[in-house]
Amino acid sequence: MENMGKQKIIDKTIGPAEIARALQTGGMTTAQAQAMFSGVLPIGDYKGRAAILDIDKLVIQPLILAEKQWTLDRVDPRNGHCVVNVPIGTSVGGVVTAEIEVPTSEVWYLAEHEIEIPETAAFADANISVNFLASSFPPLAAAPKLYYDATDPQVYLTTPTAGVPGTVIGGGLVATAAEIAAGDIHDHRLFPIGHTASVPDFADIRRNFCDGDELKTELRLVGGDTLTLVITVLTAPTAGAILPVHLRVWGRVGKRLVI
Repeated sequence: MENMGKQKIIDKTIGPAEIARALQTGGMTTAQAQAMFSGVLPIGDYKGRAAILDIDKLVIQPLILAEKQWTLDRVDPRNGHCVVNVPIGTSVGGVVTAEIEVPTSEVWYLAEHEIEIPETAAFADANISVNFLASSFPPLAAAPKLYYDATDPQVYLTTPTAGVPGTVIGGGLVATAAEIAAGDIHDHRLFPIGHTASVPDFADIRRNFCDGDELKTELRLVGGDTLTLVITVLTAPTAGAILPVHLRVWGRVGKRLVI
């Protein structure tokens, strides 16, 4: 009878042991744990001060460097290639695309890339622009961000000729119907190699993501990421022949350590 009317008091104090157990089971957020220690979660120490361990900087970011050291396979036109076939009669403003997609669970480190428009003598009437998209890039002004900047004065397109291994065929990213009918066109970089009869000679070489005016490092893509080749018809409906345009990339398959 003497215990009647008395309440049983249960100690619900949460201490370090309880917090540790909650963190181990995922039952408490970092913010909740911080609130119990005046904004600091003492699970690390830096120069004598309690600090939070940033798992991203401690583990995830170093793994990016580690996964680059693995070479499980090579990427080349056998698995890093797509082709757009621009149909006859594609109207002005028409856009035709094709994609290279990174297989699930893989990570690619890409070094070189190339757009090619093969010589198509029967192609007529239409000028086209060429470019590509990397799905991992953020949008620009709420629109997909094309890899090449169309306002850049740099000349991107080249074609080989009999006298000069690589020559400029125009400017920017536009190939005319006449240029397409006259020879193969690439988005190569021109490299001076000397002179012949006072005329400069150039070699045209594939573009490199690691160059200073590109990314200055390899392009990292993970499973599900895509590179999309984008062809836009500019001046008149296409005529005469179906026009193939190729996108090729070269690099390696790393060992994916960061999900």
